[in-house]
Amino acid sequence: MRRIYKNCLLTLGMLCLSPLLQAAPDAALAQVQQAQVLVFRSSTDLFIHRGEGGHAELAAKVQADLGKLGERVSALQAQALTDSARLAMEQLQPPLTAFTGLVEQTLAYKPGEPDLQWEFNFQYSKAQRELVIALEALEQQLLKALPQPLSASEQRLQSLPVKVQYLAARYTARAYVGDIEILPEQQQHYLNQDIDVLAKQVDGELASLAGELTDAQAQQRLQRALPRWKFIYPRLLDYNDNLVPLIVERHAAELADQLLRL
Repeated sequence: MRRIYKNCLLTLGMLCLSPLLQAAPDAALAQVQQAQVLVFRSSTDLFIHRGEGGHAELAAKVQADLGKLGERVSALQAQALTDSARLAMEQLQPPLTAFTGLVEQTLAYKPGEPDLQWEFNFQYSKAQRELVIALEALEQQLLKALPQPLSASEQRLQSLPVKVQYLAARYTARAYVGDIEILPEQQQHYLNQDIDVLAKQVDGELASLAGELTDAQAQQRLQRALPRWKFIYPRLLDYNDNLVPLIVERHAAELADQLLRL
């Protein structure tokens, strides 16, 4: 009887724990997605701070981005993760520290001071890339822990807000500090694609997403978000001759947020 009672308790405990274990990867996926968006949003706002006179309110916006990024990482650390995901979390800390330090260092340059060091773009590109790759490694471990794979529309919704915000970061970098350096040998990754190439890819993914969403409310939200994309898309294609960074930054940020809410 005692053994039966013990087995019943064990079974009950597993039943109670199972929803929590299933919920953890979903919540962590949302947090790692938001963290990736915040990496690129802090970059976008940093480049605008540099190019628009370095006003205190612009600096505060960048600091707020970094604060939110730190909150997402802290929330991830509090999740019930698998051993492999926990290891990926540990490997995330060094690139996060390096990226945050470089952003804060760049904020310290006043507009009246000499231009950023000639190697800035290389250093910044490397720091940003290494942090994003570390976040993607964690994301892959979280995806493996899901009870079932994401659908096609869910996969797009996981990546599209990040790509949209990255487009804004690349665009504002080109306008204010020079383009982010890319790796020509890794063109399959969105980080290393030219702005117009990535913009065309995102345009195709948004069109596919519109055909994949079956939830009426989500479809309506997407249709309300798409006009922003249609407004900035031609500017992203014509980025060499038609630089309007503040317009792209504002609409890309709002579009990314709307896609996150889907």
